[in-house]
Amino acid sequence: MMSPQEQDLQEPERSTFLLSLLAKRKDAISARIASGIETEWEEDEEHYQGIDDANRAYAATSTSTSKRWATNERSRANEAVRSRVFLNITAPYVDAASARVADMLLPTDDRAWTLKPTPIPRMSPAEVEQMGGQEGVEQAIEQAKAAAEAMQSEIDDCLVESNWHGEGRSIIEDSARIGSGVLKGPYPIKRTSRVVRTDTETGVKSFVEVVEIKPGTKRIDCWNFWPDGACGESIHNGGYTWEREYLSAKQVSDMVGMPGYDKPAILAALKEGPATASEARQAADGSPTRSDEQFESWIYYGTADADDLGSVGVDVEDETPIASAMAVILNDRLIKCSLNPLDSGRFPYDVIAWQARRGLPWGTGVSRRIRTIQRVLNGGVRAMMDNGGLTAGPQVVIGDGITPADGNYTITGRKLWRAEAGVLDVRAAFHAFTPPSVQAEMMRIIEWAMRTAEDTTGMPAMLQGVRGDAPDTLGGMQLQNNNASGVLRRLAKRFDDYVSEPHVTRYYDWMMQHSDRDDIKGDFQIDVRASSALVERDAQMRFLQTLLAASVNPAYGLDPAKLATELLKGQRYDPKRVQYDPERLAQMQSKSNPVEEAKAGLIQAQARLADATAVNKGVEGMFSATNAANQIALQPSIAPMADAMLLSAGFTDANAAPVIPPAPPGTEPLDVPGNTSPNFPPNPDAGLNSGIETGVPA
Repeated sequence: MMSPQEQDLQEPERSTFLLSLLAKRKDAISARIASGIETEWEEDEEHYQGIDDANRAYAATSTSTSKRWATNERSRANEAVRSRVFLNITAPYVDAASARVADMLLPTDDRAWTLKPTPIPRMSPAEVEQMGGQEGVEQAIEQAKAAAEAMQSEIDDCLVESNWHGEGRSIIEDSARIGSGVLKGPYPIKRTSRVVRTDTETGVKSFVEVVEIKPGTKRIDCWNFWPDGACGESIHNGGYTWEREYLSAKQVSDMVGMPGYDKPAILAALKEGPATASEARQAADGSPTRSDEQFESWIYYGTADADDLGSVGVDVEDETPIASAMAVILNDRLIKCSLNPLDSGRFPYDVIAWQARRGLPWGTGVSRRIRTIQRVLNGGVRAMMDNGGLTAGPQVVIGDGITPADGNYTITGRKLWRAEAGVLDVRAAFHAFTPPSVQAEMMRIIEWAMRTAEDTTGMPAMLQGVRGDAPDTLGGMQLQNNNASGVLRRLAKRFDDYVSEPHVTRYYDWMMQHSDRDDIKGDFQIDVRASSALVERDAQMRFLQTLLAASVNPAYGLDPAKLATELLKGQRYDPKRVQYDPERLAQMQSKSNPVEEAKAGLIQAQARLADATAVNKGVEGMFSATNAANQIALQPSIAPMADAMLLSAGFTDANAAPVIPPAPPGTEPLDVPGNTSPNFPPNPDAGLNSGIETGVPA
């Protein structure tokens, strides 16, 4: 069905291109409705808010409260009194899962991607010579590395300015809640910054605003995004995408005068007032998602015929019949049309699915996976509450002839009852009993549902901050952590494949095409394996803590500083906040270390002691050798015997044999003075039997 604005405009006022765009938008809206995903999104949103069919009329929302106040609605006395308690475990599981994944995939001190130069292929000697020899090849490699680092820094700056971590967390939360999250980027955005300029003549400082067009990233609500209905499991396989954006009248008027926008079409839309191409949706809590005073802006990215683009003033440079275009529609009026900012023609959107669906780009989230268990839990809790209310008071049976004196059958204290004359036994005509309590049976159902919720979601309660049935042993707890990290590794891989890699690749294409810096351009590869590594790093924290004590021993070859840095990163703490800055580190390294100086002094003292000991031993040896030479000179006949004794002891002669040579010819023996020692007398036989000790004169 055509919108009112489409019916009011005369056919000659519409271009063929605009009509084709409106037809594609209608097809995209119809295809998403037909897929049934919108119904599931509404159900998942309601369960996250704690709303179902039983308590929908009693949910405390902004619209329900205002409705009751406006209509003076009171409690429904005629309805059956049944419990409508919604014991919400969906929201805690969704929040815990999204927070756990976001903390590991989006750390504040690291990035999940890196840029590396493309490896240089194997070259022939002639090609190497053409590049200036081996030195030229190495120089080219170093230049490519420097350019890759500069490009990585430039992209990272743009992502930081776009709040990459905040937008990434938002799409992870969306995917955990309704199964899918949409991220847009890069798209041109105007950023204003302030710089201080000083007048060279007067020295006066002033603030100057600098306006730049930079690439940006933002999260898109899944409800405001429509891919091609024939795209399958990837939106990039389709021919187009549509994005809806709500704008106020001021935002629309600000477009007047912007480059590329059609001023008459914008003014005509402002004069007409807001119009919608789809029905307004209410959020799960009942609040409207769009004000009646807001305009609907529809942004189109996709292919278009070159002739259709030419009819609206867009020139296609090459002669291809189909080109990638971008168009903006407001009140079914074409207010802007241009070529895709990226020559590659890629859509600036990424869709992450928590759990992939076959044949659809949308996924299944934690809310959908736990939906059945949530309903079982609600049934058990409500039955237990109903049974508790039933058994809280007695059931009264009144026979014929028993009536209350006041005519009111409500049970109260000190109440009078009349018994007719025919009633013989009041106890038989008036009896009270209590229905049986089944609280224990209902509680077992509730406990079973709580345990099954962990298995259904793959998120143990321990990982949500609740100990639950966590193992008491270190090995059991580590095993449970490893099992839970398997789900996280799968999500990390999906985040790499469907968000990080295509998103950063488009930023790389943007910089290659639009950046004024030639020093950052080159042939680079994007490595996005870091997300999986971040999950592994989180699981390896306990092992790294055991290595910290061993790193002090240099025999293991572990760097304590690097190990401490990894431990801080694993705890999501920025190591730069506690590490020495380069100036302080250089200053400390330049200072002398007292411990090292003491060790060096000890080594020097030990060396001097060893030298002194060697000199002392040498003097003793020389003295002994001199005495031996004197003995040989007195008795030359002992020289062969002494030579044999030395050789038998293993002595190695450093001179010519024999070891002990005979005395030189002509050596005169010296007269040795008599021995006067009382301990070693020259005649032991005589000294043994005479002397002072015996009392016999010698």
